[in-house]
Amino acid sequence: MTHNSLLDLSIIIVNYKTEALILDCLNSIKKFDAGFSYELIVIDNCYEPGANKQIVSDFPGLKWIDAGGNIGFSRANNLGLSNSVGKYVLFLNADTLIIDHSIFNALNFLKSNSAFVAVGGLQVDLNGNPLPYYSTLNEIRKDLYILPNKPVFQKLILALLPTENFSKGETNNLVGAFILTTKTALQKVGNWDEDFFMYAEDAELSFRLSKIGKLTYLENVKFVHLINENEFRRTEYSWANRFSVQVQLSNFLWIRKSYGIFPLLILYFNYILLVPSFWVWKFYKNLSEGKKMFANPKNQRLLDKKVRILLNYLPSLMFAKKKFFKIKQEENIDKINS
Repeated sequence: MTHNSLLDLSIIIVNYKTEALILDCLNSIKKFDAGFSYELIVIDNCYEPGANKQIVSDFPGLKWIDAGGNIGFSRANNLGLSNSVGKYVLFLNADTLIIDHSIFNALNFLKSNSAFVAVGGLQVDLNGNPLPYYSTLNEIRKDLYILPNKPVFQKLILALLPTENFSKGETNNLVGAFILTTKTALQKVGNWDEDFFMYAEDAELSFRLSKIGKLTYLENVKFVHLINENEFRRTEYSWANRFSVQVQLSNFLWIRKSYGIFPLLILYFNYILLVPSFWVWKFYKNLSEGKKMFANPKNQRLLDKKVRILLNYLPSLMFAKKKFFKIKQEENIDKINS
């Protein structure tokens, strides 16, 4: 690890009470750091004095920056970017482990292929098994619609979305846990969008990066993703309630920014129409099973609350208001109901 103006790479990690994970992550980087010079930058979104003592002791050249509070993923990455000196930048999650020479392979590819502006990493678990991910932006958009979970509906949605044609490995969506790009590319597209608090900011950035060059996943660039829990992830799982409010708000923000008002309104119409349909389905199911019509309406009520909260943000989304789209504590319905 070196610190000078000739550095190949700046590695930026956002911390939120994940010091133990970061220590493991940094040790994994060190294990496979042959062939390139780099600096380590951690942006701390929840600084606790002394919590990083072992990390800064083991990695004395590391830049540990207190963000002053939870400023979100995008703003933290931009803060790290403004304090970096490398020509190339790797945005890496705290809950990751580098395996083999993935960073070197990604860096070497980007240096040798000028048509490409960013490289992503393929996620695996601790046993080396591939983890699912959205291979393109259309794959994410398809899942945002809440329709009957039948193949015919999934195929219909994909048919209505723009055609995506990519060569093997190429994509327009990189998973935010591992994105290697250049400062030049980031400057061209305007860095991370700071309206995002958490989720979908990687899809939105990927969309902009894909307009100035190619994005790709490489078979020799893999990393372990531990996928730690956080307070904004969903805790209730059902087909209609499979997204938390923060996740869905961030997705709506991405759709508005990347595709415009009409696709956003179509999604809102889907959710509004779903509310009465979900109740009718519940009534029918209860009566057909010999139960009282209003028996066990937990999922229906949860969806009602989520849609009402999301509707509160519709004006700001429609008019592309510049704001920090972070839900209020009382709007985190999944956590309240856990």
